[in-house]
Amino acid sequence: MGSATMGDLVMAGFQKLGFIQYAGIEGVEFDAGRNVVSIAPRPEHLNHNGDLHAAVLFGLAETAAMGAAVSGIVDLMGATFIVARDGRIEYLARAKGAAGPFLATSEFPAGTVERLRADIAGRVAVELEVPVEIADGSGKPIAAATFTAVIRPRRA
Repeated sequence: MGSATMGDLVMAGFQKLGFIQYAGIEGVEFDAGRNVVSIAPRPEHLNHNGDLHAAVLFGLAETAAMGAAVSGIVDLMGATFIVARDGRIEYLARAKGAAGPFLATSEFPAGTVERLRADIAGRVAVELEVPVEIADGSGKPIAAATFTAVIRPRRA
């Protein structure tokens, strides 16, 4: 099975998750070490100022981060337990609802996926710092976030 086919299967599974459907998050790009997701604001996503609500931005960022965390290890998911330990976000500009859709991009430095795969093969628990950038429809930076993904061997 080629990587494009694996990516398609992962994206299809991603779209079935309850939070993803509830929030209206769409997968844009999924490749080893990189995940991009988007959201087109709906009225229920907006705050009293007409901006994308901070909680929606946080959820979008977390979705991008955890997708990136698993992007290079999809074939090893049965042997691992993955969860977000923490997350922090800095809101850089107003996320005006009319400026959407918003893109959240999470990407690792070169070599991260290979090290992660080696640690999983060695049954070593990993805490992986995962960066995310969110931009509006014009490419203007809206937020920057970092999450910690905990990846450890699944218990027997």
